[in-house]
Amino acid sequence: MSQLELVGILEKSQLLGYIGPGSINEHLEHARAQLRAASPTSDSRWCDLGAGGGLPGLVIAYDRPDLNMVLLDRSITRTDFLERAVRGLGLQEHVEVLHGDAAAIAHQDVHRGGYDGVLSRSFGSPATTAECASGLLRVGGRLVASEPPRQCQQRWHLHALNSMGFSEPNFLDGPPRFVSISLLRAPSSGLPRKWTRIRKDPMF
Repeated sequence: MSQLELVGILEKSQLLGYIGPGSINEHLEHARAQLRAASPTSDSRWCDLGAGGGLPGLVIAYDRPDLNMVLLDRSITRTDFLERAVRGLGLQEHVEVLHGDAAAIAHQDVHRGGYDGVLSRSFGSPATTAECASGLLRVGGRLVASEPPRQCQQRWHLHALNSMGFSEPNFLDGPPRFVSISLLRAPSSGLPRKWTRIRKDPMF
C-alpha cells in the first residue's frame, strides 16, 4: 500500500460526496492532526463515529497499523465504500467496517465500554457525539472530536457531560482545533438513548 493509493481513495470519496470540498492534502493533514491530538497507545482500540468517506479513521488506520480501528457509519453505501477501501489498502487485519446506528451499537456487549478512544470529525452536534460515545468508551477512554476554527467552549456543557460520566473538556488549540474528553465513570444503562430521542431531545 502507498500514500498515492490512499490519496486516490480519498479523491474518489470526495467525488462521491462522502467527504467535503477542499484539497485532499488538507484533509490528510487534518486527520493526522487529530491522530496527534489523540496520541493513541499501541494495540488500543478506537472507533471513528460517522466514518463516512474515511476521515479521519481510514487515514489513521493507514498511518497506525498497530491500532485496532472500527469505522462506524449508518449509511450502507458509505460502509460498502469503506470496506472496498480497507481491502484495497490491505488493512483488513486491524480494521473493521461496521454498518449501523451508533446509539444501538453502543448497547451491544461486544462494543459497550469496549473502546479506548472514540474519534469524531463531523458525526453530529456535541450533545449527540458525547452521548453516543459514552456507551462505547471504557472508563478512562477518551472522546477526541474536531472543533470549529473559532474557540467556543460553550458548545460542550460541563453539567450535561458530567451526567454522562465525562470529565471537563480539554481544548487543544490548533489550527486545527480539537477537544479531548475523558470518561470518568460508566454511563447509566439508559445511555445512549434511542437515536430518534437523541435527535429530538438533545441533552444540551
